[in-house]
Amino acid sequence: MRSPVSRNPEVVRARILDAAQAEFMAEGFAGASTNRILERFGGSKPTMFRHFETKRALFEGVVARIAERWRDVVDMADVSDAEPQGWLECFALRALTWILTDESIFVGRMAIAEGHLFPEVGATYRQHAVTPLNDLLAAQLAAWTERGLLACDDPERAALAFFDLTLAGMVSRKLYRVEASFDDASLADHASTCVRIFLHGLRKPA
Repeated sequence: MRSPVSRNPEVVRARILDAAQAEFMAEGFAGASTNRILERFGGSKPTMFRHFETKRALFEGVVARIAERWRDVVDMADVSDAEPQGWLECFALRALTWILTDESIFVGRMAIAEGHLFPEVGATYRQHAVTPLNDLLAAQLAAWTERGLLACDDPERAALAFFDLTLAGMVSRKLYRVEASFDDASLADHASTCVRIFLHGLRKPA
């Protein structure tokens, strides 16, 4: 028997995306079945397709939701920005924790395997995760420069370099299964090392 489906549109949408994400992560886009997604969802076909008209729209919706979840993990409201090193280490560790989750790595694998078929998915991921994260860090680097704590001529470019340094290599190692898992201690050590290297180039001259 089908489980009852809420009449709340947001709840219904979330349940559809839960079902679609489970199917896409198990089968990829090409192998995913909208009939199996419907079974996982437990509601009616008209309801599912009223929210997402196509399989492609379902896939984009899943990617957008995964991308948006960085906001829950990389919330820096509780971290003092009085000095750069501590804030950056915390930021790097939280960003690593988010981007190395199975669902974020799934997006990376799909980008490699099928990204050429879905240019809009890359745009969605950039819109919901890459650009906001880069903007957050760039604004903080600019603020420290304004206070005289750093010498950063191009905060946006420096923010991109920070992500290249701290995240890109770790994601590649997990994507290609060079290293399948990372414990808290190794992630913290990586974050700390990268922050020290990064800040060395942005310190104000004595």
